[in-house]
Amino acid sequence: MWRAKVSILAGLTAVLCLAQSQLATEAPSVERVAAKLKCTCGCNLAMDCKMDPWPCHVCRAAKEKIVKMQNAGMSDSAILQEFVKEEGPGILLIEPGTWGELSHYLGLGVGLLLVLWFIRRQMSRRAPAESAPKDAELLNRYHDAIEKETARLD
Repeated sequence: MWRAKVSILAGLTAVLCLAQSQLATEAPSVERVAAKLKCTCGCNLAMDCKMDPWPCHVCRAAKEKIVKMQNAGMSDSAILQEFVKEEGPGILLIEPGTWGELSHYLGLGVGLLLVLWFIRRQMSRRAPAESAPKDAELLNRYHDAIEKETARLD
């Protein structure tokens, strides 16, 4: 009886280990092609996305189709052309390229330069601090007025 339980447990463990193997639709070759296609379910992400519910019905169907085409011996470009023929050119994702990647950083740099320019301009327009009167007679008059005011405080 004990041996039967152990063999059943070993068989169940083997089945669970095999169930964890990678699906054909998750193979790197399928993901490589799916990364160049836009999902048409409304999310506008690449078909290799991991959005919830994963995978969405559109991505799952497209990946199954990619697997069939790859098993038939079609190249990646031929598979992409087939999707364009069926869905239209809007299904292809266009990579932003070098200038597209750099545009965010260029915008940030230009904005920083504008802020620095504005701060420097405002700092240079400040009114100079008023200096003390240079006339000794005027200075003595202010001094005498201060002395009279403080004398009343005592």
